[in-house]
Amino acid sequence: MNSLTPIIIRGLTVSKGIVIAKCQRYEHGQNDYQKKFIKKNEVQKEIKKFNKSLEITLREINAIKNTLTPSLKNNVGIFLDTHIHLINDKSFLSNIRNNIEEKFYATDWAIDDEFQSIKSSFSEMKDNYIKQRIDDINHVVKLLIKNVKQTKKAKNNVLTNIKNMILITDDLSPADVLIAYQSKCCGLVSEFGGRSSHSSILSRSLEIPSIVGLKNALNIIKDQDLIILDGNNGIVIVNPDKSCVDYYNQIKKEDKNRKTLLSRVMEKKCVTTDQQRIEIMANLELPQEMKIIKGKNLDGIGLFRTEYLYTDRSDIPTEAEQVADYKKIVRGLKGKPVIFRTLDVGSDKEIPENIQTGSIARNPALGLRGIRYSLNNQEVFLNQVKAILRAGYYGDVKIMLPMITTLSEIQKAKDLIEIAKSKLRKRKILFSDNVEVGIMIEVPASAVLSSRLAEFVDFLSIGTNDLVQYTLAIDRVDDEVNYLYDPFNSAVLTLIKNVIESGERHGVDVSLCGEMAGDKQFTRLLLGMGLKSFSMHPSAIPEVKKVIVESNKKNLSKLATQIIKCVDNKEKQKLIEKINSESIKH
Repeated sequence: MNSLTPIIIRGLTVSKGIVIAKCQRYEHGQNDYQKKFIKKNEVQKEIKKFNKSLEITLREINAIKNTLTPSLKNNVGIFLDTHIHLINDKSFLSNIRNNIEEKFYATDWAIDDEFQSIKSSFSEMKDNYIKQRIDDINHVVKLLIKNVKQTKKAKNNVLTNIKNMILITDDLSPADVLIAYQSKCCGLVSEFGGRSSHSSILSRSLEIPSIVGLKNALNIIKDQDLIILDGNNGIVIVNPDKSCVDYYNQIKKEDKNRKTLLSRVMEKKCVTTDQQRIEIMANLELPQEMKIIKGKNLDGIGLFRTEYLYTDRSDIPTEAEQVADYKKIVRGLKGKPVIFRTLDVGSDKEIPENIQTGSIARNPALGLRGIRYSLNNQEVFLNQVKAILRAGYYGDVKIMLPMITTLSEIQKAKDLIEIAKSKLRKRKILFSDNVEVGIMIEVPASAVLSSRLAEFVDFLSIGTNDLVQYTLAIDRVDDEVNYLYDPFNSAVLTLIKNVIESGERHGVDVSLCGEMAGDKQFTRLLLGMGLKSFSMHPSAIPEVKKVIVESNKKNLSKLATQIIKCVDNKEKQKLIEKINSESIKH
């Protein structure tokens, strides 16, 4: 194969798949400029340079958008619209012009200074989805600074000569992902980025195997190097030897066979071997992800995160804007249910400044977030509820309230929902008057009181990501304590079991929409605990469904109880292996 020593680099998987191909590097570089002051008589010249840069940048983004097929434009064009929206943002532009006119900064410095100001406001955020919106701003800033200098290198040429190649870059913008897709690029590797960035979401939507967070990849990997991109495990192997290539070719073959098998599983009804009907649904956070679930045999959307409408903008989305987006989603499901989670932000998340109230929370996870924020900002909540109710006229819609801890929160929220209905009636606008209202069980308080809360809602949805960290008092994104994040902990399992039983007692549906739902090592345990509804990222559905249709629910109950009661970790691990073993399939 070659005489070079193979090198293994580890990163973060954002889109699964295995690719073996040669690579092409492309470096955006840092925001390259000098902190240079200008003279007063140079201000207008700099303003003209800035305006010209805006014009060129908009033209470039629109040119990319215009190359998209109608289907792509409808499904993923919003990612480019986000950049266009920022370039037209009055506050963003005004601050940059002020830097030039009042502070006498050179144009490129003026642009980057505004970016640094925005970046600092994001730096303390703990919510990864919101925090990674700074990536979108940085992509726009890089384009503006490049075009100020008018050093338009053949970026597009580089990114269009990558057919059947893996692109290696320092940072991926949504535009880069779209160009790579159009150019039939087969894989993406980036030094920076996170799972929640728009570029990563877009990679998953377009099903391009992708890994981010590979530090120094551009220094290690050379153009035309043969590499293996293992998007299943977040590994890149540079200059692999023949045995390694043969091994991965075998895995690719097995993956292809497995996908064929799983596609057959997706065609089946989601029923256990003892004929227990299990509901399987998708978690989505952008309308563009509807493409992923199109044609899949799913029961609906069990969690649609609505935060995307409130990010990357300086104003609040209007009721009409929200209706337009929600309606597309509802119509796309063709009568299957869509559960919209109302806005889940807090005062630490600064998205955007106009909907932030109060000071930055000292402990954001315990601050003004979820339903607390909505009850404190009732006009924002009412606008969103009205939009969801109106979208409900076109299909089966449900409202889910996040971060519920007390009964009074449910009552206040339901009162506001009735007010929203009254306002719509007065305007003589069509809406659904029988939209179900449910709550997320994310904190121990609501899990313990779930039997009482279930009397006042139509459904319960267990959010295990927060439930685990609140129960165990650990921050799962803190590297020093995340080893304590253990969904198998008996305290966590006891709370989950209590919620499931509360739902059964009161005839209220219970689903689980956290990461546990999409991890097949928990599937049989949850079935044994009595769970009948799973909601997860679409990519996890085939594997989980396969486990479900091969399981006998009745046979799992006793083992599940033993696992919950077991406090010895070694013994518990043996029980987990037993419940997931082939021997109790049927």
